[in-house]
Order: sequence, then structure tokens, then C-alpha cells
Amino acid sequence: MASPAAPVVSLPREIRVFISSTFRDMQEEREELVKQIFPQLRRLCESRGVTWGEVDLRWGVSDEANAEGKVLPLCLAEIEHCRPYFIVLLGERYGWAPEPRQLKARGDSQRQQSEKRSTTDVEMLHGVLKDRRSK
Repeated sequence: MASPAAPVVSLPREIRVFISSTFRDMQEEREELVKQIFPQLRRLCESRGVTWGEVDLRWGVSDEANAEGKVLPLCLAEIEHCRPYFIVLLGERYGWAPEPRQLKARGDSQRQQSEKRSTTDVEMLHGVLKDRRSK
């Protein structure tokens, strides 16, 4: 007598992509992605039962979060939620580097990692180069 087949449990199929760049020199490139490329990818994903979403923190980071040193931790948390999907756009600018006082809310190891580095640099380190899953 054959045992009944176990029910098939399907996990939600989702792609979330984190977009990283300096803000001042990559506006046109980001707009091209958001207005032209991502809508096409969203339609393709939806036709295959996959949810598409992009995380572009040009919007959604409050002045209060910036003043309290929460921007970088917010970015790093979003990168974690988007893994392994990470896009970085690089240009001529190095980007904004937070002052040490703006890193006070973070742990010592994270603080040392990001001191004197731009936010974009730290995002790249975290999103690609220090991805524990790729080892």
C-alpha cells in the first residue's frame, strides 16, 4: 500500500533588488531603471508568478533618521532583505561619508568597517563582497 504523497508547500516567489549609487551623479541612470527597465521586469516576473520589487532609498529616508545616524543601518538591513539581488551604479563621485558621531548607534565592528567610507562603499562591501552566502 502506497503512502499518500506529502503536500507540496510552495514558498512565495519574490525578487527584491537593492539599488545602490551615489545620489548626485546617477540620477538619469536610476530613472532609466525605475521608469523603463523595472516595469518590463515586473511584467515578466508577474507572468511567471513571481513578485518583483526594487528598493531605492532615494525616497523614504527621513531627515530624522539621517540626523540620528540610522541611514546606514537601514541600508544594510534592506540589503539583507534583498539578497542576493544587488545593483550598484558607479560614477565619478565617492559619495557621502558619515561622521563618526553619526555612526554611534551601530556596533563596534560595523562602526570600524564603515569609518571613513562612503555609504555607497559600505553598501558594496556588505551587499557583494562580504556576502556570507557566497562562500
